[in-house]
Amino acid sequence: MASCGDPGTSRLQQRDGDAAPGKAAPEVQTPVGAQRPATPADSPSKADPSQPQSPAQPSETAEIRLALREGSAYRVTTIGNVRFGSLVQPTGFAREERLTLKDCDGEGFTRACTLEHRYVNFEAEPPNGKFLDNDEKAVHQLVTTHRLLATGERPGTTSITGPKEQAESKPGQALVDANRFFCIRFPEEAIGVGAKWRSKCQMRSGGVIDTRDVLWELKKLERDPDTGLRAELSYIGEYTSPGAKAPLEGVVRGTLLFFVDAGEPHLLREEFQTATDKASAYKTHTTLAYQFVKLVPGPDGKEVAMRTDGKPFPETPAINEGPAGEATPAAGEAKAGAKPEGEAKAGAKTGEAKEPRGAGGAVSAGG
Repeated sequence: MASCGDPGTSRLQQRDGDAAPGKAAPEVQTPVGAQRPATPADSPSKADPSQPQSPAQPSETAEIRLALREGSAYRVTTIGNVRFGSLVQPTGFAREERLTLKDCDGEGFTRACTLEHRYVNFEAEPPNGKFLDNDEKAVHQLVTTHRLLATGERPGTTSITGPKEQAESKPGQALVDANRFFCIRFPEEAIGVGAKWRSKCQMRSGGVIDTRDVLWELKKLERDPDTGLRAELSYIGEYTSPGAKAPLEGVVRGTLLFFVDAGEPHLLREEFQTATDKASAYKTHTTLAYQFVKLVPGPDGKEVAMRTDGKPFPETPAINEGPAGEATPAAGEAKAGAKPEGEAKAGAKTGEAKEPRGAGGAVSAGG
């Protein structure tokens, strides 16, 4: 399998200050449920020394699944970079999507809800971003729904509603096969560090419905006084998507940070590289960082962005903050304080891919 290189920093990243995501080492398959502890060589991302390092006991197992709370609303912000062929400068983009859960029933691993997906905002860097923008506009008014299990599985097909022109188009009809919860997948049993399981899933990336046949692994279980039990999971496997003349093939790998006690995803990083064949010199390299945010009613009736574990985002310190009476005229005229990270709007200026304290390693999309 081809390894994924780092094409450098895009103009979007230079503006936002996001760092490139870590890279996963090739996985070695072991039996499902194996309790081999993860090693630094296995980890797809370097540990952040500023974060708590209190791994669960090697023999500990946990049921890792989606909580699927009735009425939950999520804002998912994606920061991505795509390098087309031999271009040195990657093209950056940002997307905002809204997910809601309803009609939930069942308990444990058998719990299920109806997931509704809507596109909210999209912005891409010119000039190559025009192609990405056109792909987005082909389906941006469509609303899709499907049942979602606590394991992340999508039983059945996806329903599509919206303007007839988009719903009956080829890109619109292709959404019938799309998993709208980003192909996150868990096994139907308690697992410990080193456990592995396979999944095959389809989702929309790069304007088409791709297929991911991957091997998941539970890399870490950590206890934190603020977030409770949390997990780091990784996946790696084959990636295929439709091409103009032939299917595009490559490797996809990613890392998911998950709040186990809350049953909620927090951050997802992934990258994939594709080509028409293994000998092709023209390759497309894509990196993505997804941040999941819960939207809850605020005191004034407006929605407030919270971390998915229900805790508020830490506030950003005010610039040039100093003792009263020592502020310069410029500082005195500035608005006091700053909005929480989770309230940034999607777009090229979004800061959503920055990870709050106590939630694992820092995340951003690199080129």
